[in-house]
Amino acid sequence: MKLDEIAKLAGVSRTTVSYVINGKAKKYRVSDRTIEKVKSVIKQYDFKPNIMAAGLRAGKTYSIGLIIPDLENTSYAKIANLLESKFRERGYQLLITCTNDNQDIELQCAKHLIQRQVDALLVSSALPADTVFYNEYAQIPILGFDRYLNGKHVTNVLGDDENDAQCLADNLFKKQSYSKVLFLSALVSLPVSQARERGFHKAFSSHNNIAVDYLYVAQFNKAVAKSAVEKWLENNEVPEAIFCTSLTLLQGFFQALLDKLGEIPKSLVIATFGHHEMLELLSNPVVCMVQDYQKIVQTLINLSLNELEDRQLGSDTNSIQRKVVYHHYD
Repeated sequence: MKLDEIAKLAGVSRTTVSYVINGKAKKYRVSDRTIEKVKSVIKQYDFKPNIMAAGLRAGKTYSIGLIIPDLENTSYAKIANLLESKFRERGYQLLITCTNDNQDIELQCAKHLIQRQVDALLVSSALPADTVFYNEYAQIPILGFDRYLNGKHVTNVLGDDENDAQCLADNLFKKQSYSKVLFLSALVSLPVSQARERGFHKAFSSHNNIAVDYLYVAQFNKAVAKSAVEKWLENNEVPEAIFCTSLTLLQGFFQALLDKLGEIPKSLVIATFGHHEMLELLSNPVVCMVQDYQKIVQTLINLSLNELEDRQLGSDTNSIQRKVVYHHYD
């Protein structure tokens, strides 16, 4: 149904219908009787205004773009789910894209979302720290989260990866003595990967008697991690402890162990970023560094909506503290 049809049924002008729908009837002195007449027709025929068209006329689309590297990752899935729900409550549609940690795909996703005229863009990036790509798009709010995003007008919402990694590794090394530990990470070019390795090194520096193997895989992906760990196990014994920079990598590590041994050795000590209910089912000692998903999401929403309401966003970094979670870690 179009405005002209509502106007004809209500016996008023198209302009009057537009005033009523857009909440401007009182401003233009439309009578209460006329307002009720128009609203009655709207209700009777269940008329829904075209929000997208109205938004474009007002210079807004009421859509937010989200770029994440991995939808299988529990953390990103939780964040995406919370963002979608909370933006919807505020009248915005969240357009979700996934890059699979592919830089070219991220560039394509960003360009497509910006071409669709999203009002803001939220990105967990696969691009290196020196990228200048997002400098071209200063006309919309761009927020990086979980991974540092470079850009003159970008605001970041991050954890303290280096200190969190040091804290996680300290907990691992204080648990007991080890002869061999595996450090498992991905994409060494990413700032987040570099920061977490630096933090691990800080904790490890006072434990030089421990042999550490560093295994970097090509993607933060379970199947890729499984394949890399399988090859590593061809020439190495199962370590006494593992330090994982991502829960997705840990899942790949577990699958490789299950395929090789048929079990996860109960003596294996596990330290990982991220958390999943499956870890509670293990009898192994586990220490996790866990994000505050609610706080991350609320911070992203507040920052992006503040900018959309013409309040200064700036290009600073907002730090969200993680918490340590233990299982069977006496």
